[in-house]
Amino acid sequence: MSNKDPKAVQDELARKNVDLSEKKLTFDPATGELVVKSVSEVAQSPGEVVVDQIYKDGFFMCPL
Repeated sequence: MSNKDPKAVQDELARKNVDLSEKKLTFDPATGELVVKSVSEVAQSPGEVVVDQIYKDGFFMCPL
């Protein structure tokens, strides 16, 4: 089940930081939103991109 809830996305990003996440982070260009999806759901929308590696590289980091 995909989840666009900001709190759920933030929690999943925290799990990704310590390599505990089994879900995929995707970016939906139609809505401009980050979405957390299970592996079986990934890339169902046209143009949707998996951004797990981009996130790990620091692209979606918030400035301190």
